[in-house]
Amino acid sequence: MRVLTGLPKQVALICCLQLFYSACLSMLVPLMSFFIVEGLGSEPWQAGLYPGILLPLTLVANRWIGEKLDQNALVRRFLLLSAFAILVAALSLTQVSSLLALILVVIPFMVLANTGAGTVFTFARFFAESRSFDIDKTNAWVRMTVSLGWMIGPALSYIIVDQSGFDAAFLTAFGLGLVYLVLCWIVVPGDFHKAQNQSQKKDKGGVNIGLLVAGLACVGFTATNSLFVSSMPLFFVTETGLPTSTPGLALAVKCFMEVVVIFVSVPLARRIGPRPVLMISAAMASGSMFLFAQVETVFQVVLVSIVEGVYYGLFAGVAITFVQSFAPDRPGRATAVYMNSLFLGGLIGSVSMGFIASATDYKTVLYVASISSLFALVILVGTKRVTLKPA
Repeated sequence: MRVLTGLPKQVALICCLQLFYSACLSMLVPLMSFFIVEGLGSEPWQAGLYPGILLPLTLVANRWIGEKLDQNALVRRFLLLSAFAILVAALSLTQVSSLLALILVVIPFMVLANTGAGTVFTFARFFAESRSFDIDKTNAWVRMTVSLGWMIGPALSYIIVDQSGFDAAFLTAFGLGLVYLVLCWIVVPGDFHKAQNQSQKKDKGGVNIGLLVAGLACVGFTATNSLFVSSMPLFFVTETGLPTSTPGLALAVKCFMEVVVIFVSVPLARRIGPRPVLMISAAMASGSMFLFAQVETVFQVVLVSIVEGVYYGLFAGVAITFVQSFAPDRPGRATAVYMNSLFLGGLIGSVSMGFIASATDYKTVLYVASISSLFALVILVGTKRVTLKPA
């Protein structure tokens, strides 16, 4: 049975799994700095302690789980682990009353909760291979549901906080987490693991230069996005004098274009290759950041947001397949590298934005974001001889 536009039913269920996970997690992650300052009464600088501790631990956890999945570990166990962790974290957030309690109680569970996305991506890859499904298309659909989840979660959480407070938002995330838990049990067979015939084609376990280079390019993209998202509201409203609704409008246009372009990226990558698609994306990313720094009207913001959505849609639709192509026999490791590049780029962008803006202004942050994309482009151009293996 196929649903939607020829999408196999099983892949549609995996997309639902990723959607509810992403919606649940995205209700918590963007809210944390606001909760630390407004809910716990901590100083603004202390909000940086939370991601500073959480993200390095998440990098380690993602790598460890990726290796276990490549070694034929049961997928459902790790998905259930992430589901239980996100439920405990959401409930714990309704009880913590200090930053110390947040660090000691919530962070350990959020580390495990953060591994869910990578595990779902790896499961989708394993499943597509075992059923001879189109891997590129499967990756694109699953990645699209991440974007949809992040369109829903942050907006929902802030609306609930505004109307009913932090606890109500955390309990709503708990409810979404319950749905995610049920889907983990229903969608993922209890005995499912990496196919045995795949695991017989192991690599030598050494350093995979191509995989690291691909991950480094992704860091450049995600640092650009993080720098822009963290500085954009203040640049538009404070420095440019645009209406307070402008940041929300820009994000809405960008997200809409991103979802549409993700599906275009798959046939485009088949025609010209994933690396050229990412090179086009990097050039557009750099250009869009430069253009954002010049905007003076809301209409100009909308036009540039369309370009931004196109570049990020191309990146989102192709990047995971591009990274996995450097380690087709170790998709768990490759997916962990991909996810860790997203976390690392986000950390670099969010931390450096404050320092750059304090030393100069928010427009300069956008110029640095443009340079970050050029960094990704240089990596992609300079490593053309690093060949991809069939995905």
